[in-house]
Amino acid sequence: MTYLSTLLFAILCYLLCFSSACVVPQKVIRMEPDTQENVFWYQGQAIAEKKQDQIVTRAAFSHANREYLIFDVEIFNEQERSILVTPEVMTLASETGAKRRAIDPEHMLLSMEVQQSRQEANAANAAIAGGIILVGAAVAVAVSDDGDNGSTESWTGDVVDDYDAVDVVVDAVLPAVALTLDFHQDPILSSPVSSLPLTNEALFWQETVLRRTTLRPGEHIRGLVAFPRFDEVRELIISIPVEQEEFIFRFQQQVIQP
Repeated sequence: MTYLSTLLFAILCYLLCFSSACVVPQKVIRMEPDTQENVFWYQGQAIAEKKQDQIVTRAAFSHANREYLIFDVEIFNEQERSILVTPEVMTLASETGAKRRAIDPEHMLLSMEVQQSRQEANAANAAIAGGIILVGAAVAVAVSDDGDNGSTESWTGDVVDDYDAVDVVVDAVLPAVALTLDFHQDPILSSPVSSLPLTNEALFWQETVLRRTTLRPGEHIRGLVAFPRFDEVRELIISIPVEQEEFIFRFQQQVIQP
């Protein structure tokens, strides 16, 4: 068998293996508050609302991705004193009592910063190593050059000086341009999912989630709260503790496999 025949046979086998593999569609999640909840509707979405001790809390299902169930939560402080909202103490539970705690945005941001720091260090080390290689190559060229009519033009006077190893390091550590969102000022569930940052982006955990906040009298806060997925459960119970109160919302989940 010739080399060309062997290569064609290998390509054919690869294409057959690739075509036989299939991508499994992602499960589609539908979630609505239980019929016993106090519900009002906004743009086709059901929003559950409760009031306890002059605190109003609203909860609605926003969307799901491969990792999280994400809810839209809004809290109003109608008391005459300040209250503290702490999303990391919120839980999502089944009827059997199995609980999953809300993702702590501060912990997520810290993890992302640590990962970014490592990536920047790796990029800097790679840039330094690349610079050493370039210097070594230049020295080798200079040594092997037996003369260029006495020209004194430095090898660094060309492209390398325009963008060298130091520039690579600087580019690696420059932060991305911060984007501003008016998400928290919008009505609950008023923002389309397509306009929101992804959960693997720091901007999601900085700007759109509900973070620890002190609400003064008359103030309110709105944000997303992410929980690990709970596909095996059809009835879910969200617990939202606020000061001495605990707001319980029941949701019915439908998991559709396309």
